Amino acid sequence: MTLVPDARTRSVILVRVASLLALAAPVAARAEPSCARPADVGVASRGWSAPLDRRVTVHGRGLALGDALDRVAAAARIRLSYSPDGLALDRLVCLAYDSVAAGEVLSDLLAGSALLPVPAGDDQVVLTPVAGLTSARSTEKSVKVLARVLVTSSALRVGERGVAAAVDVVTHSQLIHRGSGPISQTLNGAVPGMWVWDQSPSSVIAHYGSLRGASSFRASYPKVYIDGIELANPLLLTELSPDAVERIEVVRGPQGGALYGADAIGGVINVIMRHDPGGGDGVAQFRTTAGMTHSAFAQHPVLTQEHTLDLRTGNDTRSSSLSLALGTIGSYIPGAQSWDTRADGGFRMLGAHALLTGTARFYAKQAGLGPSPLIASPSVAASQSLREYTLGSTATFAAGERWTHVVTVGVDGYRLSGVAPPALSPVPSSIDSALLAARGSADRATLRASSVARFGTGDGAAATATFAAEQSILWQRTDGIGGLSLGDRRETEAASGSQRTTGAVGKLDVSWRDALFATGGVRVEHLAGLAVSDGLVTLPTLGATAVHGFGPVTAKLRTSYGRAIRSPESAVRASSLANGLTAPSRLAPEEQSGFEGGVDAFVGSAVALRVTRFDQHAYSLIQPVASASAPANPNNAFGSRLLYTLQNVGEIANRGWELESSVAAGHLTMTGTLSLVDSRVTRLAPGYAGDLRAGDRMLAVPARSAGLTSVWTAARWSASVTTTRVADWVNYDGIALAGASSVVCQPIVGEQLRDYWREYAGVTRIDASASRDLFHRFTFVVAGTNLLDIQRGEPDNVTVVPGRTISAGVKATF
Repeated sequence: MTLVPDARTRSVILVRVASLLALAAPVAARAEPSCARPADVGVASRGWSAPLDRRVTVHGRGLALGDALDRVAAAARIRLSYSPDGLALDRLVCLAYDSVAAGEVLSDLLAGSALLPVPAGDDQVVLTPVAGLTSARSTEKSVKVLARVLVTSSALRVGERGVAAAVDVVTHSQLIHRGSGPISQTLNGAVPGMWVWDQSPSSVIAHYGSLRGASSFRASYPKVYIDGIELANPLLLTELSPDAVERIEVVRGPQGGALYGADAIGGVINVIMRHDPGGGDGVAQFRTTAGMTHSAFAQHPVLTQEHTLDLRTGNDTRSSSLSLALGTIGSYIPGAQSWDTRADGGFRMLGAHALLTGTARFYAKQAGLGPSPLIASPSVAASQSLREYTLGSTATFAAGERWTHVVTVGVDGYRLSGVAPPALSPVPSSIDSALLAARGSADRATLRASSVARFGTGDGAAATATFAAEQSILWQRTDGIGGLSLGDRRETEAASGSQRTTGAVGKLDVSWRDALFATGGVRVEHLAGLAVSDGLVTLPTLGATAVHGFGPVTAKLRTSYGRAIRSPESAVRASSLANGLTAPSRLAPEEQSGFEGGVDAFVGSAVALRVTRFDQHAYSLIQPVASASAPANPNNAFGSRLLYTLQNVGEIANRGWELESSVAAGHLTMTGTLSLVDSRVTRLAPGYAGDLRAGDRMLAVPARSAGLTSVWTAARWSASVTTTRVADWVNYDGIALAGASSVVCQPIVGEQLRDYWREYAGVTRIDASASRDLFHRFTFVVAGTNLLDIQRGEPDNVTVVPGRTISAGVKATF
């Protein structure tokens, strides 16, 4: 399975990227570099007392304000203390100072914030609010509106103002209010167009119901990164520690293909870990909670508990962190207990011209698998064990005023064992197949280098050119499974192999007076398994944005196009191929491409509304097409054995609307999302033997999903309520299908399966949490999940999840 690009292949990649950059160079050359200090901002130059009188030389373009403050502190060898509530730390700023007092530089950076640098010791400076202080310029709107920065796959920050695609960010504060739990609890209702089905705690696979519709006939899934390191299997990221995560950025659809490469056909999730010191010289936070989970399938409520410890130390230039978590839940159905533990660590080292960060993650889960309480099936007593890890580092170097270079190196892997196939249904679900395909181990190494050159100034023409190269190698081994297999209902053998991916990126972003933006780029990639195109693919992206202010209202008009592909030998499918599913020798890659457009409106920093329309098509989709075979397998409870053949048989149209809104008024913040999705089969190949027809809705893809979160924050207490609703999808009637199969004693395949389709009306879930300061450094916390006590209904009538859970505990900070 190993496919290494030869000299000719590498030459082709370089030629294609060079062609794009040759076209981009004249545009960039016309924009003269300018990063001069504005003459009308900051406090008038004056004599500064120590340590603000220390002279610094700092240069940097397109820096986030938080990074710029850290860089000045490192150059002046001072420690900065401030509250992030009074600053727009993601605002992009420019540094161009030669032998200037640190106080002067800080005053310029703080213009418009009503803060001044005040000495508090030999090397300590506090950014202190000063009543009545205002900016010398009317910069308030530009500071607060569209000032957030986004992290790309090259680990560089780009301003949200010029981003043409819809990118959503789940911040650290949102994660804290949502609490720790499955990825569905983290993303559902917070990211429009994306829905993750609620799974049982014993599941080790995330089940994505919609990524702007379906991008696969089996399991749709996004490409997932943690601090720029690609995960070996994206479906195995099922939980995150809120204390350890700074934010989660989500790109939906194929718009991220040009930057993130193959397998980004459905979208990208980029998890950015925290590397801050936690305030002051460090902080230690311990939280312990325990509660009871109700279940209609257990005689008594079962115990659930979680204990976390978050340690952070250091200062603005040197810091390290460690987060530990342990959680358990009892048998809410007989045999379905589980426990998991998480450990996340990191460090940050900042110099005047360089930044080095490191990330380490470990996740372990042990879960029992019990028989379904809803259908008659052979008793299964089994357990599964998952171990995951991530190790990596990113180095960022500012080479003068114009160039920034970034190198990321890391490895991610997992070990999954003990997966037993409970006989829940004669038709294996996509998630069952993905689980068996992942059984075994995998390790993925990532090496990425990128350089960004900036030209011009925001007052006139400006341009940013990005060059990047990436190498990814996946080593995968699948353990053999004897007897019944949910993936293809036959015995499989151990198999191993490797895949190598090489990519090069060229991208140009141009702007005019920080109001008109255009972007274009291409990624040329060499992939294992692409016999149809000799392993080479070209992934383009185009976009345009216009931003204009109308009094207190700022409006943004955006449109973008993207294309992405998925190899027939993707990480999720490769082990299934190795285990004997028959397939043509020249399977075409799955592809999705299309447009999105939208309007964003902001009223100051209090009200925001985003509306997005998307129209995307997925081509050459691969489906395992099943057929009954003889003679019957005596070990198969359903009679005849099923054989599967992989075929390029499908085309899907994904169209819909996404709406997002947020309102902040005093202590109250409300955010809401609404998604309307139409995902339909538009074409099937001649000879297709499955149960879908042209015009059918894709199975298990909801037509509507929505979320509303309300947060009230006061001086000593806070509370939040999150309501999510998913509605209107088509899926199998698992109970009826299992009953029919036990009667006829043979597999039900092809057109016969349509008789067991049913419509699902929908499910509503409500979660809530509250906290109250008891006394100094101690806080009482209480949380409730699934308050409506709904255990069934998504994505089918066979899956059972825990019922209402109420927990309480304390949080201590030292």
